Amino acid sequence: MKNKYIFYVFVLLLSLPVITFPFIKGHIDSKNHEKRKFAERPSLSLATLPDFPEQFDNYFSDHLPYKNQLVMVNGIKNELLGSGATAIEYLTNTKAIRGKENWLFYNAVSEDEESMRDFLCNNLYEENELSEISKRYVLLEQKLKEMGIELVVLYAANKEQVYPEYMPSTIVPMGSYSRTDQLVDYLHEHTDVPLIYTKEALQKEKENHQVFYKYDTHWNNLGGFVGCQLLNEYFHGEYVSLDEVSYSAVKDDESGDLADLLSMRKILNDDIVWEINSYKTDVKEETVRNDDNAFEFVSNAEDKRKVLVVQDSFGYALMGITKDFAEVTFLKNTEVFKKYCEEWKPDILLVEIVERRKRPQEQICQGLYDLLVSGE
Repeated sequence: MKNKYIFYVFVLLLSLPVITFPFIKGHIDSKNHEKRKFAERPSLSLATLPDFPEQFDNYFSDHLPYKNQLVMVNGIKNELLGSGATAIEYLTNTKAIRGKENWLFYNAVSEDEESMRDFLCNNLYEENELSEISKRYVLLEQKLKEMGIELVVLYAANKEQVYPEYMPSTIVPMGSYSRTDQLVDYLHEHTDVPLIYTKEALQKEKENHQVFYKYDTHWNNLGGFVGCQLLNEYFHGEYVSLDEVSYSAVKDDESGDLADLLSMRKILNDDIVWEINSYKTDVKEETVRNDDNAFEFVSNAEDKRKVLVVQDSFGYALMGITKDFAEVTFLKNTEVFKKYCEEWKPDILLVEIVERRKRPQEQICQGLYDLLVSGE
């Protein structure tokens, strides 16, 4: 009889989370913080039977009751024990990698992104792959030149390339020459496409200034300023370092998207948001458009050329280039790219791509070219 009671209690404990979660989930953190769409409930039929077990496992894992709370408890446990990410966590595609001194890193693993493989330097290109990628860059450059538009490409370095000292000691690179290093060298050697890679400048500036958020995938406003200055150096021959400007803290309780992935936003929230104060204070900017398609800025900057920016999420920290150019538009999507090129008539197209986005690095120039020639 005693064993029977133990069995009933055991079943009840297993069932309790599933039973209670529908009533509680509206009052606790049950959001999707993983930057992807969760698996949908699979349907069971003879046709779907072979794939049903795996599909249901993916669905159950994504919609596990109290998932965020379990992730948070595991994170707190690791914080208390002072343990960083393990090699097993990396290999099992854990999205947020816990580094030293509470620094977090993004383990991007998808068809588009390979941040940890970039760090490990185990995903170098073959010669024929580099040749094909370079042709796409040249194709876009030539088309834009016909339209009177200058192409410039900027690669925003991955966080772990700039702060490798905070990566877990269990994750050791196979070398120091990365896929992006290889691609940059090849494009510089075999094409005339202007290409700026922010890694070395950020590594230099980080010695005295924090250029990435601790708990987020992105560079902060100081890192974005470095990117802006690399563009300023290319176009105007002048680079202003962070040592030459003043900046102040506007927030001291910042968390980030990587903390969200660990459900620890309320715990890891002591980072600082910085704001540049003393760069070209005589230049005044104005937002003239902010809708689903674009941000448009005008200013009294000396350079009157129009700059059109195609960017990912790292591009928002580059909005400081409005201090250097009088008209700048940041596109939120490429659906209006052709229209802006033909009607707004930019002088410069800036394509910004974060390093981890492997497929866009390889394909975006072809995609933009295809948009320009569509309908011809």
